[in-house]
Amino acid sequence: MGRFKNGLLLGGVLGVTLTWLSVTKRGREVREELLDHAAVVYGEVKERLKASGAWSKMQKSEYITLVRDLVDRYAVKTGIARELKELIVKILGSQWTSLQKQLRDDDKTSL
Repeated sequence: MGRFKNGLLLGGVLGVTLTWLSVTKRGREVREELLDHAAVVYGEVKERLKASGAWSKMQKSEYITLVRDLVDRYAVKTGIARELKELIVKILGSQWTSLQKQLRDDDKTSL
């Protein structure tokens, strides 16, 4: 299958999933659960980066590795499914720029 068809198929599946998460009652519950888990791990990631002080020199790939590690540990504690783990990693991975800005702002206010 060509790249266009793969993209079209993936886009269709993603669209249906996002619609399900937004429209149905169960979808909204799953979305809320996903965001709750992501918020917990995000807090852990932020605290770990803030404590290490290495975030300013960190590359996004290193950040993603840290996120994966923390999500894996969190999943063991809570028993969340592999698919949910991957979604949490994607959500937190997309927050790299925002997290850098927050940490920079936190550094400025603490001075």
